[in-house]
Amino acid sequence: MTRCRHPLCQLLGDECSLASGLSRGCRTGPRTATPFGPELVEEVGALLAQLGPLPPDDAAAAARQRAAATRLAFLVRREARNDRNLLLLASEDELELELRARLVALCRRRA
Repeated sequence: MTRCRHPLCQLLGDECSLASGLSRGCRTGPRTATPFGPELVEEVGALLAQLGPLPPDDAAAAARQRAAATRLAFLVRREARNDRNLLLLASEDELELELRARLVALCRRRA
């Protein structure tokens, strides 16, 4: 397990692939985030579908899964830099229930 305790980071073998590089300090003024675009929701859904269980001994599937995990981590960081938490998709009806659960399982820290 990585020090950050994100399962997605453990899958990538990185220290923390979800860190946005922004300080959590005060930012002046209220911020309202724009809704997620349909193309982003579609891409996240497709990536989460690829991050399902792997068939045993399938190196090609493992490579595709790693590429999907890398892209998902990039999207999480990019949205965080725009003051939007991609985990909000897990609380909306824009993703299928199974994909919402997978997003939470991959991007929330384990206790």
